[in-house]
Amino acid sequence: MTSRLQDTAKAEDYAFASSLDREQWAWEFLRRNPDYRREWAAFSATWRELESLYGSPPNRDFNAWKQDRRAWVPVSECPDGECRVDQDKVLIECALGARWGFHKFPPDPADDDPVGAGRLTWRERPLRPIHVVADGEREWLGADPARVGIGFDLRLPLREQLEQAKRSLQMMQRRRRRDGGVVPLSVATCRERWTRCLRLLDAESGGSADPALLAALAGDSDLDALRAEASGLRNRGYLEILDLPNG
Repeated sequence: MTSRLQDTAKAEDYAFASSLDREQWAWEFLRRNPDYRREWAAFSATWRELESLYGSPPNRDFNAWKQDRRAWVPVSECPDGECRVDQDKVLIECALGARWGFHKFPPDPADDDPVGAGRLTWRERPLRPIHVVADGEREWLGADPARVGIGFDLRLPLREQLEQAKRSLQMMQRRRRRDGGVVPLSVATCRERWTRCLRLLDAESGGSADPALLAALAGDSDLDALRAEASGLRNRGYLEILDLPNG
């Protein structure tokens, strides 16, 4: 299988990033995760062994397959897993997918676009929790113009207060975006930086982290900050990409 995973981080090799949607971006970071790659390799080896014994779908001997201890994990190890057997076991393909946040058969990290081909479907994400600013708490607000606190009187009905808060926040958001203090997060606004993150991950994993290349990737930002962002997206932050609008 050919793959567009790179080890040179040349800019021209990343033209594909210009058309990725959020689901595809999440895959690009996950497929570079060394833990996922190790888990997938171990899973793939086990799957091939099971197929050699019991046949491949749709002609496999599933009754014998599901009796093999290598084919499943206890539900207690994967409570969110689907593909349950006898209500207390989860098949390993579903367990691996659930651990990393998706449905369907675990894609090979060398697979360029399992999302577009229908081989990967991300699980629904829970709503992000709202941060309640506690009495006297200023650290969360800091000096970030993207963050704001609004006071409520819990002795009074909330509906009217929420409506007023919504209108105030909408006006504040428009004003701060217009003034340039707040840049909306979306695939479109993050694309250029995410592309640099991919290039940095590939360069460093491929051993071609030339100082001039690293400086070019960092641009006007701090290289350590870019490296931390790239590592965060590769590890579990790729799931947060799924919360963002594509536009």
